Amino acid sequence: MTPDRDLMTSMGGLVERARKTWSRLTTSAAAWRARSEGGREDVSITDLQAAEPVRRWRAAAALKRNPLASPEAVASLVVALGDAEEFVRWHAAEALAAQEPGRVFAVLESALQDPHPVRRAGAAEALGKLGGEAATLALKRGIADGEPAVRQAIAAALGQIADPANAETLLPLIGDPEPQVVRAAARALGQVGNTIAACPLAEALVRPGQDVLVRRALAAAVAHIPHPDAQGPLLQALGDEDPQVRAYAAKALGHVGNEEVHGPLRHLVADKSRLIRGTVSDRARRALELLERRGRRQAS
Repeated sequence: MTPDRDLMTSMGGLVERARKTWSRLTTSAAAWRARSEGGREDVSITDLQAAEPVRRWRAAAALKRNPLASPEAVASLVVALGDAEEFVRWHAAEALAAQEPGRVFAVLESALQDPHPVRRAGAAEALGKLGGEAATLALKRGIADGEPAVRQAIAAALGQIADPANAETLLPLIGDPEPQVVRAAARALGQVGNTIAACPLAEALVRPGQDVLVRRALAAAVAHIPHPDAQGPLLQALGDEDPQVRAYAAKALGHVGNEEVHGPLRHLVADKSRLIRGTVSDRARRALELLERRGRRQAS
């Protein structure tokens, strides 16, 4: 045998031995990791029942890191959706949404029928994070829930899924008697981005007796999905007593207004009311600039 062939034979043997050693090591490591994960999961399931809220939310957060949690862990997380602490409920919803959809959808759909409203709301939140057509259909079926907190959670979940087709489901909630539900529906409609909601949102904005936080949510939604047919109510909203509402109305009109809005917007330039960023005057100026640019494009 030649020296070169001896060297190749020797190298081949070394490679084969290295492969066998690596196989043994990785097999042992995988087995150890499985035992370790199982042990940590057992601890997390137990800690979800702990008296201290910090242990419960840390347990839920730990389960989020395993997208293949056991049925026992999934069931424990669903129970945690009804926890007295909001932070625990949020982590439980996050952990459930991090699982493979096929492992959690059925239990979340069932939890939408749970006797406890808090757990139903938590299930809606988790389904919104999970997303998908099946989650959307399940949420739509619960849209008329008798508890305002659940309707609010379902509206927020549909907004997070952000399917424009969800606008028709959300629109009736603009007339809900509970302000928090109306705010959630308005935000969701702004997220789904369907302009069929612009006019109903604008009309609700100028409806007498609306809470200021409701008006802000409605105005912000219209500013996200403005439509020329909403111009009338938006012009009226320029006189709202709340600066944020006036600013959102100006922004929307800058995108869809015609020549009739120039005068009211110029009048609003004198409004120095402070916003989180800038003033109402700044928003009115930007709207006028946008109108001018739009006019130039139309003329050209």
